[in-house]
Amino acid sequence: MRRRKAALAVIVITGLLGWAWASRSQDADTEVSAEMLCTARRGDLPITVTESGFLKAKESVKISTKFEGNGKISWLIDEGKQVVEGDILVEFDKTELENSIDDLQNKLIQYNAELEAAKANLQIQERDGAAGIDKARLKTELARMTLEKYEQGEAPNELRKLALAVEKAKSEFDRAKERFEQVPELMKEGFLTKIQVEEERIKLREAEINQENAVRDHELYTKYTQVMETTQKQSDLKDAERELENSVQKATISLQITATQKRLEKQQKELTYMTMKAPSAGTVHYGDPDRSWYREELKLGNSVWQGQTVITLPDLKDTQAIVQVHEADIDLIEEGLDVNVTVETHKGQNFPGKVTKIATVASSRNSSDAANKTFKVEITLDPHDAELRAGVTARAEIQVEVLSDVLKVPLHAVIAEGGNHFSFVQVEGVVERREVTIGKHNAHFVEVLAGLQEGDQVLLYDPRDGDVHSETEDSEEEEEGPGLSEAVAATDAAATGTN
Repeated sequence: MRRRKAALAVIVITGLLGWAWASRSQDADTEVSAEMLCTARRGDLPITVTESGFLKAKESVKISTKFEGNGKISWLIDEGKQVVEGDILVEFDKTELENSIDDLQNKLIQYNAELEAAKANLQIQERDGAAGIDKARLKTELARMTLEKYEQGEAPNELRKLALAVEKAKSEFDRAKERFEQVPELMKEGFLTKIQVEEERIKLREAEINQENAVRDHELYTKYTQVMETTQKQSDLKDAERELENSVQKATISLQITATQKRLEKQQKELTYMTMKAPSAGTVHYGDPDRSWYREELKLGNSVWQGQTVITLPDLKDTQAIVQVHEADIDLIEEGLDVNVTVETHKGQNFPGKVTKIATVASSRNSSDAANKTFKVEITLDPHDAELRAGVTARAEIQVEVLSDVLKVPLHAVIAEGGNHFSFVQVEGVVERREVTIGKHNAHFVEVLAGLQEGDQVLLYDPRDGDVHSETEDSEEEEEGPGLSEAVAATDAAATGTN
């Protein structure tokens, strides 16, 4: 059953034909065979939503690849086969991995021989290494302390001395200059001889030279000497650190055998992943049922990647049916509703169950029809003894409600025309056209609210176009599947909002 919000589907006949029928005498005798009639009856009318989907196990064991990278399938068990714990399911190509293991084993033989030869010197190496490390650490610490001593003590002290020498030389030069400026006056008054005047000139020159030297020494120290000393001591520290690192490396002998052994163990573990075995009993299904689009890729010669689900072993003791319900019907569905499920592999057998989960987000049935939205509905079947298979087609009839003691006729007994509904009733051999008011319906029967009475003999076809449907056909449809009269279904959906 599908509620449609589209416009009313109308079984249209031409206006002239309609008026011609209406203008005919309804008292005319019309021969109608018994199989072309149905009786309007009162009874219960179940309202259902019917959708098709597939079966899956509620609980499944998904077996995924554990090896790194990818692997090529070299052997694959047949799908559908019953297995027990320990059975081989998939073999992947081991050639490259086995060659790598052989190489590592050969290297181990070589390294073991070298190890035996090295054992005699091992203790000496350890003692020498320990002594070398201690010596290198001491040298590094002394170099660090020497650098700190120079940067924080000697260099600042030397700078202060040179700055003081500059200041002192400038002061002496200023005093000598001041005295020499008084020499001409003192000589004129006879207080100084020519020899004394020459001595004062020499003292002034000496002071001037001393000042120049002090300034130059200060500049040379800050520009060259300090930088050179600092760089040298930093280099000494780096040399000491490198020597320490080398000593540690020499003392910490990393034998290649250890690394090779680890690689070999890893490769041997990878080799075990190249054979996938069943962790429990079950029926083999390829791929992940939640990602069915990868299933076709699982075949001999194809590659699979790390973490990809290759085999699923479903436990079908607890079975679920997965269906997609159209957005127009989803508001009718609630968790806990009863459901009748039928499957293609067990025709004629019903499997009762209940709605256990309804998706909260809609999805499209396919990318080419993105506007057609559906919701995933999970139906859990009651316990059963049938040997069901995951993935087979299932048809779920969800029991929305049951209308009690209503007047009903088969869908084919109601004709939609011009927004109204009509039925053709045989009364004492005469066919009458009656307007009827309909209510809810399911895939086979429709509720009649007005226009018919219980016991009325109603034609199962429109006598104007000869579209005949017998009660026998309706009964067969009820057993085999829905035989919807689209016009009645669409009109009812628009009128009542129920499907």
